[in-house]
Amino acid sequence: MAICVLRTSLIYSSVLFAFMVSVHHLAPPVIQTRVVFVGSFAYLVFLRYIHYIFNVVELASHANVVQLIITLRVIGLTFEISDYHHAKKTGKAAEKRMIDAVPTLLEKFFYCYHFCGLFTGPYYTYVMLHDSTNAYLKNWNPSSEVFNRLQRLFWSVPMFVILNKIFPLDGLRTDAVWEMTLFYRFVYAAAVFAVFRARVYSAWAIAESICVLLGIGVYPASSKPKIVVGPTDLAEFNKSLTIENPEMSTEAIVNLDIPKVEASDGFREGIRSWNRSVQSWLALYVHSRSPKAYRVELTLFVSALWHGTYAGYFMSFLIVPMCTTIEDIIFRMVPVEPETGKRPFWFRIIYILTLRSRGFDMLATGFLLKNFHDTHRFWSSIYYWLLIVALPIYLFDKINYFMKKKKDTSTPSTARPKAE
Repeated sequence: MAICVLRTSLIYSSVLFAFMVSVHHLAPPVIQTRVVFVGSFAYLVFLRYIHYIFNVVELASHANVVQLIITLRVIGLTFEISDYHHAKKTGKAAEKRMIDAVPTLLEKFFYCYHFCGLFTGPYYTYVMLHDSTNAYLKNWNPSSEVFNRLQRLFWSVPMFVILNKIFPLDGLRTDAVWEMTLFYRFVYAAAVFAVFRARVYSAWAIAESICVLLGIGVYPASSKPKIVVGPTDLAEFNKSLTIENPEMSTEAIVNLDIPKVEASDGFREGIRSWNRSVQSWLALYVHSRSPKAYRVELTLFVSALWHGTYAGYFMSFLIVPMCTTIEDIIFRMVPVEPETGKRPFWFRIIYILTLRSRGFDMLATGFLLKNFHDTHRFWSSIYYWLLIVALPIYLFDKINYFMKKKKDTSTPSTARPKAE
């Protein structure tokens, strides 16, 4: 399938696969994850500019998508193998579902180029693909799960076609934006983001359905599966292997939480609900392994770098930490109500309609317009309002954090010494 679609561009991802295999065979296990992670991203950045250096085909379109997916799979597989070696070395019982043997060369190849999700996502681990052959799936009927996803197309496809016709993205790529009223610019940005969401909702409805039909990400409900991680209750998972027809869940492959994407309380929850498999990949392999002071910034930098090297990606992604900082401050000022466990209804409505939704609209235009010139033109037309609001508060919060940390480390301890 990859050969038919990519033809000679297949060489780009093949080199990455060969690099991973070489590291697995030649590098000490303790450094394999770091070498593969850094090497894969360095190679990805190199590929963005290779057509400027050599007379070769640009990494674009389908070839770019395949490269992104295989980058996730190569790095994720290396971490899965590393976790297996660590568990075997320490002798500790696994706290999460993991591989029970190092994959062979062919198994690595089959996983990295498995057709399911290769051109669209979602990301899934090697062990999730391996689990799709389990006996508990023999009598499971996926029809209802597939139907629930495909019925989304009845509204997402018309929404995409109609709004894309009325509000084409190219309408923001010219100086015509200056002829619009400020209110219409905000409306246009909201419509462009709606078009993008509708397109993704449609594509991932089909992609998730294929995963479900193959049994990828389908686990017994009693094992409490999570996206990418798989079963989180291993005792229940092992017990369910002996049950003939356990109740099944597809939560481990659900890449979108549409209600939260559309109306979450804030930026953080909205982002986590979007492309959940990649968010989980970033959480597992970047966020959880980064220094606390700048883990959000580093995670979003890696996310932007994975998407591409366009200025619009970095302009959009790197404003998100500022938005979440403001959000944390606002949420401290308006705490949840003990009776409902939620913030006041009036606050949620106002916040969702203003800072949260309009902020996402602005960030989405940067992501979609990509280059600096087009992004700067449109963001200038709406006066960079989100950055102007977010940056001063973000800087104040970071300065306050480091000053407090410095004060805590410089203050001598007043505790009495322990007795000998």
